[in-house]
Amino acid sequence: MTMVKQIRRYALFQATPDSEFVKEMYGGYFNVFVSAFGDEGEQWDLFRVIDGEFPRDEDLEKYEGFVISGSLHDAFTEEDWIIELCSVCKKLDVMKKKILGICFGHQIICRVRGGKVGRAREGPDIGLSIITIIQDVIKPGDYFDQTESLSIIQCHRDEVLEPPESARVIGFSDKCDVEIFSVEDHLLCFQGHPEYNKEILLEIIDRVHKIRFVEEEILEKAKDSIKKFEPDTQPTCDSEFVKKTYGGYFNVFVSTFGEEGEQWDLFRVIDGQFPDENDLDKYDGFVISGSPHDAFGDADWIVKLCEVCQKLDHMKKKVLGICFGHQIITRVKGGKIGRALKGADMGLRSITIAKDNEKLRGYFGDVEVPASLAIIKCHQDEVLELPESATLLASSEVCNVEMFSIGDHFFCIQGHPEYNKEILFEIVDRVLNMKLMEQEFADKAKSTMETAQPDRILWQKLCKNFLKG
Repeated sequence: MTMVKQIRRYALFQATPDSEFVKEMYGGYFNVFVSAFGDEGEQWDLFRVIDGEFPRDEDLEKYEGFVISGSLHDAFTEEDWIIELCSVCKKLDVMKKKILGICFGHQIICRVRGGKVGRAREGPDIGLSIITIIQDVIKPGDYFDQTESLSIIQCHRDEVLEPPESARVIGFSDKCDVEIFSVEDHLLCFQGHPEYNKEILLEIIDRVHKIRFVEEEILEKAKDSIKKFEPDTQPTCDSEFVKKTYGGYFNVFVSTFGEEGEQWDLFRVIDGQFPDENDLDKYDGFVISGSPHDAFGDADWIVKLCEVCQKLDHMKKKVLGICFGHQIITRVKGGKIGRALKGADMGLRSITIAKDNEKLRGYFGDVEVPASLAIIKCHQDEVLELPESATLLASSEVCNVEMFSIGDHFFCIQGHPEYNKEILFEIVDRVLNMKLMEQEFADKAKSTMETAQPDRILWQKLCKNFLKG
């Protein structure tokens, strides 16, 4: 008997138009939400409710859950589309369908369930805020079990003034009494924006400032609140594929660059794990991996990583920087990084090696320095300006700085010498399923490896000779 696996379906009720920034960077807010809340193998549908797009009543049952986005509109008004949204939510409530309400959506659910919504008592709230979780209402195994507080990006001028009688208030802040509430097991609402990142917030601040929608003092405070912090989003860990196939990225790196008899230690810097400063001298070398995060960000762990790299630079310890690591070293040494000038690069790329470089001749050992090398690329940021002390070692048609070195202790590569075809294809499929790239872009990335492979053996030789030479 053949079993057909049922695809889980979810819908986004988008109550705000896409900004030009979000369209350019992410392809629209829909992709931001799917990236934040979606999983591989799911189907997500978009209904622009602000434009009057709603699912048919007979189709509501097909969905496992719904997300209602934020909006510039007031949830307490009588606009046609808002009345229709409330009507649909009442039906979903009766059906006990799961709804995640965010900002405007949080207020809509409050209204639907009989609560009161209005202008925020203490005025607009924009920036990063800390939410205190009310421990007395948390049950073991609940959403917020063992969580005392959360940081989240705020961007609202309205709020829940009186929660519905049936609601359980879960979190509050110093400016808002109802930051999080739930109703039974199917409605969960946040006043803040768990889907926002620093870049989205800063762009909103700049846009709001230009139209003078909010006082400048409030906007400056908003920027200050997020300069050195980031919201509590889930950090990217080993993908399920990499865990299942290799036991984690750590094993991928060790198998690529390690040798028998060596000891390799893992520090998940994204989770704030760093070696003790007194232990740095015990290591012969360090490798900084890639990351979906921006190396020019100011999250605590990124700032800490830069500080550690500055110490390693002073100690002349060998550091191999890969992709994100390549950009971190650039930042530490005074170069400039940012969004790739020619857009994201994914797939196999041939990079041109600098001629007559003595350092490269040493790293390649008994092998003649090739004119070019093939490497797998997967990045949206790049080095825009090299540090003054850097030596350019390679470039490509889409990226001016593919590889560089500083002294004998820093060696940096924009591509991924540790990746293979299987890892790349899984990343492409995962990002495509999350709707963070177009099918055409994904197909093009895969097509680069139809008849070619990365020069992994030469990359291994190059990196190993640097680390151990």
